[in-house]
Formats: sequence, C-alpha cells, structure tokens
Amino acid sequence: MTDPKHSQSSPQQPTVFHEPGGSLLGHIWASIGVTIVLGIICTAIYPAVVWGIGQVLFPAKADGSLVDAKGNPTTDAQIAVGSSLIGQNFSANQYFWPRPSEAGNGYDGSDSGASNLGPLSDKLINGVPSAPSTQPVEPQFDGIRLRTIRYAVANNIPFKLFRVTYGFDKDGNWGETSRVEISKSKYIDDQGNVNDNALVTDFPHSSGAPPTGGVIADDFGTLIPGDAVTASGSGLDPEISPANADIQAARVAAARGIPVDKVQRLIDAYTEAPAFGVLGDPGVNVLLLNIALDNQYPMPSTQPSH
Repeated sequence: MTDPKHSQSSPQQPTVFHEPGGSLLGHIWASIGVTIVLGIICTAIYPAVVWGIGQVLFPAKADGSLVDAKGNPTTDAQIAVGSSLIGQNFSANQYFWPRPSEAGNGYDGSDSGASNLGPLSDKLINGVPSAPSTQPVEPQFDGIRLRTIRYAVANNIPFKLFRVTYGFDKDGNWGETSRVEISKSKYIDDQGNVNDNALVTDFPHSSGAPPTGGVIADDFGTLIPGDAVTASGSGLDPEISPANADIQAARVAAARGIPVDKVQRLIDAYTEAPAFGVLGDPGVNVLLLNIALDNQYPMPSTQPSH
C-alpha cells in the first residue's frame, strides 16, 4: 500500500536560465561608468595634480622656461623676452645667429617643423630663385649653397667662386669636367651685400636631370659647421654647436667693439654639456648668450631690435 504523502507529486519549480558573465545591459552600464570615472581622472584630476606639482616645485620651467631681459627665469609673460627652450631669429652683427628655421615663416613656435626635403633635393641644395632672376630680391627658397656663402661673407671666411661644367668623362662616368675661378663682383658688392637671387639662379640646378653646369663656392678657409646652414627637425633649436659659436665670435666682438676673448669666455659659460654627459652633443644657448652680451657689453647707442 502506498503512502499517500509519497503518492502526491511535488509542485513543478520554474526553470531559470542564467546568462554567462552577466547581462548585456549590465556590461553596457559598467562600461559607461568606467568611462566616466576614467575621464574625470585622466582629463581633470591627473592634469590638475601634475600642474599643481609643477607650479609648486619648478614654476618657471612649468610655465615654458621663460627668461627676462636679464636672463633670469620668470613666470611673467609681460616681461619675458623669450624661452630658453625655443629658438628665435637674430640677424644683427652684434648677436650670435641661431640655426636656420623652416618653422612657419621661421622660428614660429605654433608651426614647428622641417622642410621635409631629402638630402639630394635640388631645392634644398640650390634653392629656388624668384623672378626676375637679375634683381637683388629674396629667392623663394635660399638653400644650403646660399646659406653657406652668406655665412662665410658675414664671418669673413675666405672662399672662391667657380663656374663648373658637368658631363661624361672618357670612361663614361658623369661628373665635373671643368672648373674656372670667377670674380665675386657679380654676386657680392664691396660692402659685402650678397645678391642672393642671382646666386640661386646660377647654381647648378638639376631640374629632374643631372646638372650641366653652374656656379659653386669652394676652397673655404674654415670648415663651416652643418648646423650653421641646415635647419633642425623642429626649426626651433635654441642651441648652436660650439664650433658655430666660435666662428661667429670675431664678428660679434667687432660689432660691439670688445676683445674677442671676452666673447669667447661668454661662449664657454653658456655652453651646455650633453645630457648626463653622454646624450647628444654640447650646445650653446643662443638666447641666453645674446642676453648676456647685451647686459655685460651693451652697444654704445640704443640697441636695435634683433
């Protein structure tokens, strides 16, 4: 005989299906929450903490390494004459000149960059003249050959001009076949003014094919440093090589009417060693050096703007 208790079936329990790893809607809300939290941390809290630490521990560096007319660090943009980290143009003879710049129209901190021209580019080497080529106007692009000549003329470095022709030799090799020294008078007057556009026009342009001939400069009395005639990748380098500064020392000393050894001592004082003694090369900070010159050996009359 069956037990009535066991003969009655238990009520059926509903079957529950669980989604592996949680529901899709739960994942969406979790992702939204994480995004909001990380957004607040990364775009508000972290920058605020870093900014605050910078302002407390090294405010001048945090605000762009600005310097005043005495060469002292400052956080006041109204009295700043520049940043020790950003190159700027100096062209007067009483100042040291920086590296050439392709940033914007030159030394434009908002448009940092290089020319992006390859080492064999005719534009980079020979420049691009303006029309008409006979007029003493600025070329469209100066190029390394012209920069080298201008640097040599400004710093009294002797050199010669040659008219060269190119062609095939008896063995079928392409190269220079003749070289004749020519007078500089067509391109450089007695006051040292360089007819930039005429030189750029007469350089041996390739125009997509090997050059047939043109005017070149050679036999320089002093090896001209590469940083004196080429721009950096940023176009804003604040430093030049010690060799570049040494060559310019005589010109700067003559313009200020002081012995060159005094200028040389300032060069040595503002030459910065490689980082950690091994990273990079020594460099001379142009802005700080020129500020020191103005403070220690000012020009007799009101100083012109650089």
